[in-house]
Amino acid sequence: MKAKVPIAILALAIVAIAFVSISPAQASSDSDKVEIMALNQRLVDAANNKDVSAIMACYSDDPDAIFFEDTIPLQLNKAALSKSNATFYGAVSHFYNSMRSPVVVVSGDLAVVYYIAPNAWTDKSGTHSETGRYTQVDKREGGKWLIWHEHFSVPFDPATGKAVLNAKP
Repeated sequence: MKAKVPIAILALAIVAIAFVSISPAQASSDSDKVEIMALNQRLVDAANNKDVSAIMACYSDDPDAIFFEDTIPLQLNKAALSKSNATFYGAVSHFYNSMRSPVVVVSGDLAVVYYIAPNAWTDKSGTHSETGRYTQVDKREGGKWLIWHEHFSVPFDPATGKAVLNAKP
């Protein structure tokens, strides 16, 4: 007489096999997401402290890395980004930014991060604010996640051609 395996035990075995086969990848992705969020928090904290060295430590040294900011010039390499940051943070007495609703997607040694980025600063002409769109591509280099590409922009009103500095999502 053949022994019959109850359906519940068979289903449990299938779920266990599936869990074992995908859990290392998921665990890796989850730990990568934690590392990437920590990288972004270091970036935010360094910017809020106007610490250009700490900001630039978050970026890749890869010569192919490129960064799009909301000011001219349109694109920067790491050296130009560092110089731009030093000029900006040297001219402001106060700076604040944060991450609103961050999302991280990881695939192998690349990751994409995006969030809404509210910023406020004070300079010699007064207090300013903007709410921007921030996207970055991170690359794992030597076991460490670094920003390999970023894009920060503010939307514009097509009827006037003017930036909408505090648009709401």
